[in-house]
Amino acid sequence: MAGLGIGPEQFALFCIADPDQRARALEDTLVPGMLRLGGELASGLSRVVGTSLTPEAGRLVRRRDEPPEEVLVAFYAGERGYRSAPHLALVVSRAHLHARVAARAAADRGGGMRRALLREAHNLARKGKPFRKVRSYSGWDHEVLPELAPAHSAAFWCELADMLASPAGAGGLDVGVAWPAEEARSLAVGDVLGVFRDLAPLYKLLAAGAMAPAAHPAP
Repeated sequence: MAGLGIGPEQFALFCIADPDQRARALEDTLVPGMLRLGGELASGLSRVVGTSLTPEAGRLVRRRDEPPEEVLVAFYAGERGYRSAPHLALVVSRAHLHARVAARAAADRGGGMRRALLREAHNLARKGKPFRKVRSYSGWDHEVLPELAPAHSAAFWCELADMLASPAGAGGLDVGVAWPAEEARSLAVGDVLGVFRDLAPLYKLLAAGAMAPAAHPAP
């Protein structure tokens, strides 16, 4: 298959109704394919963000009697794995391909990512075109796509910062750009890298924040 190798056959796996059958089909076919694609993208993404990134297949999320709704390959720096760091992700769901930037609240152990977002909220809001198609996937039900985010507003970026402040560590931010399945089949690696290049300022801000020392309360 030309392009990324993600086409009708891959999207059709999400139409399997039985949770166990769908999970097996995704694990046997789409997960290995996404990991291979991740290997092809890793060097280009590393150049985009200016640091070496490692691809890792995401865990299939399975809840009781509910089949997995997406498959992803994540790209992260360091050695702790993508769930412990800000990361880029290429994601396949039932009807879309997504390029996303994400970070779990538990990964912001010292609060550096949150502080970086709050500090740079106005600058991010002024970037305009690179973020014009961004959506926030936090709480997404995997049905209708989330609405386009008001990325021109500093308040939006402050809200993302607050998502990293969950005391239970269950929150986090997850934003990105979506292509419909019909368009995804004709995409090339360069098209995907171009969108991640637009998202790179957010990833680099989070990555720098993750490396910042923890703030200490004033005496």
